Parts: sequence; structure tokens; C-alpha cells
Amino acid sequence: MLIDNFRLHSRKLICCLGIVGASLGTMIPHAAYPQTTSVPVIRILRVTVAGGTTFKLQENWFRQSTEITDNNKKCGVRTGEKFFVSSISDNRNNNAEYREGNRVEKARDYYTVTFDSPLPCNRTNQTWYIFKNHVEQLQAIPIRR
Repeated sequence: MLIDNFRLHSRKLICCLGIVGASLGTMIPHAAYPQTTSVPVIRILRVTVAGGTTFKLQENWFRQSTEITDNNKKCGVRTGEKFFVSSISDNRNNNAEYREGNRVEKARDYYTVTFDSPLPCNRTNQTWYIFKNHVEQLQAIPIRR
């Protein structure tokens, strides 16, 4: 085989082609894998705090669960329980605060959650608040066969 007959491309040309190819792959993500379709993600909240926790309705998000006397406005759950979530907000930009004595509750420390199905202790499908440190978010992707 004669090497003299082959023309080697400069590094600049190869680098430029690589950048263009990568850019096109980023701008047109379906070009490389046209059979890819969006897969729904199943979101789940799992209670992780020992002793369980309480979901609270909006007007009571800042109250301790023992202060809420109406059982329709709170829902106690046990450690390890899992709930399917239809929407969740981390309240990152919510600056609402509640102050009572030395205690300060901040809305950004809570998730605002709507569940796929009503909670067992309250059969209305409402939006609830839960303290972030008491739960963890999980995601699952269904497998098609």
C-alpha cells in the first residue's frame, strides 16, 4: 500500500468537522436516533423520616401537625410509604415566611405536591405541603416490552 497516494487532513479541518458534527447533534437531537420517543417519567415521594410525617393543606403549611385540629387539613403518613405524584414544586423562589417566637418556617423548605390519587386519609384530590427533609423524590421510567 502506498502512503504517498493518500492525503492527510490537517488537524484544524478535523477539529472543525468535529465541532460542527457535535453542534448539529445537539441542535437536532433526533437526527442520530429517530426512533427515540419521549418516555413518561413516574414521580414518587417516599417518606424517609423516622416516625413518619404529615402532609398539610396550603393554609396550614407553616403549622406543626399537633397545632392542626381539623383532620381534614392534615394527613399523617408512615416512614417508607410511597405516593405517586402528578405535580411537585420545590418552592425555591417562594420567600413566604411564618414567624412565631423563635420559630421561623419558610415556604421554600416545603414541597407543594399534587398526587395522582387522593391520599388515603383525605379523599379529595388537593394540593398538599410536605417538609422537604421528611421525604425523598424518586423517579421511575416504565419499561416497554
